[in-house]
Amino acid sequence: PVLLVHNSADIYGASRSLLRLVSRLDRNRFIPSVLLPISGPLQLLLEEKEVRVFVQPSLRVITRPIFSSWRIFPFLLGFPLSVFQTAALIKREHFQLVHTNVGIVISSALAAWCARVPHLWHIRDWFQEFGFFWKPYSLYIRVFSQLVLCVSRPIANQFPPSPKIRVLHNGLDLSDFPKVSDTERSAARLAFSLPKSAFVVGVVGRIKFVRKGQEFLLRAVKILRERGVPAHCLLVGGHAPGSEDHILRMQKLAAQLGLTDEALFVGELNDPRPAYAAMDVFVLPSAQPEPFGGVVLEAMALELPVVATALGGSIEQVVEGVTGFLVPPADPKAISDRLENLARSPALRHQFGHAGRERIQQVLSLDRAVVGIEAAYTELLQSNPTQR
Repeated sequence: PVLLVHNSADIYGASRSLLRLVSRLDRNRFIPSVLLPISGPLQLLLEEKEVRVFVQPSLRVITRPIFSSWRIFPFLLGFPLSVFQTAALIKREHFQLVHTNVGIVISSALAAWCARVPHLWHIRDWFQEFGFFWKPYSLYIRVFSQLVLCVSRPIANQFPPSPKIRVLHNGLDLSDFPKVSDTERSAARLAFSLPKSAFVVGVVGRIKFVRKGQEFLLRAVKILRERGVPAHCLLVGGHAPGSEDHILRMQKLAAQLGLTDEALFVGELNDPRPAYAAMDVFVLPSAQPEPFGGVVLEAMALELPVVATALGGSIEQVVEGVTGFLVPPADPKAISDRLENLARSPALRHQFGHAGRERIQQVLSLDRAVVGIEAAYTELLQSNPTQR
């Protein structure tokens, strides 16, 4: 039995990766259960896949509002109780391995140590906001994990070199992403009230200035329209925690740029496929690094060319001039230049889109990712427990 520990019951990138993993694990070898801090949509989806779910409100999950306020003190005071309760669960249910699915759940690693079972830590996070706390926290991660899997090389480079630190890319199963037909594309555009002949660029992700960079995409669309390209922009996503006013501010920016009718804010979608289907090009305009954006993989799987900033995991996803283009961060003109190239060449869009889907099949498949995780599980289970 394997206990996977996750930070949230919401559905977002790391949650989807968790769902894909438990769906494909060899149940003859590994029986997954999941520990969450609260109940929510993820719990229901896991239970539909016949995965046992435990809910433990004391689970310590570090967030930006906690880290940057007085709430850090009660948070830390609750740390021992969280460790004790998680360790008790591990022992009671006879889990043989603990897999912490994100870097911001801080109590499960020590709980695994107390319960004397191996611990694997999956790092999908940037820790630049930790400042001087990152050095001791990175040491904590390495000390209380037998293996640290990072979703990209830039994420791994946050740590000092160590045999424990390894890179394993996320992957997708193309059978979950059938190609978009012309009929589906037309229906999606109709649903979003987008002109059939428009050049539609889009982004999927939480709305946040600089971090997600939607403002740079809006400015790029403004430049495109000034050049005579009938560009429209589809923005999918809600606000990020602690950034509740960013959607309104982004909408005000669109109005100031004269894009009230051309920039469409559709909020969060349970299924973003119709949004992808309506797009000609997917853009990841983040001005700060993305660990390994699942939305980029999804866009490639659906044969969309991708224009992404040359930061973080994007440089390991997008092959410049083959599946899309990489551009400097916070540079609307660079984004608009590449989008104009694609707007004026449907053949190039088709070429990039086809190559992107092939890259998923050959390099970034779900099978490849699951095999890597199963190999890590086997390695840890076959190794001798750490002597303490």
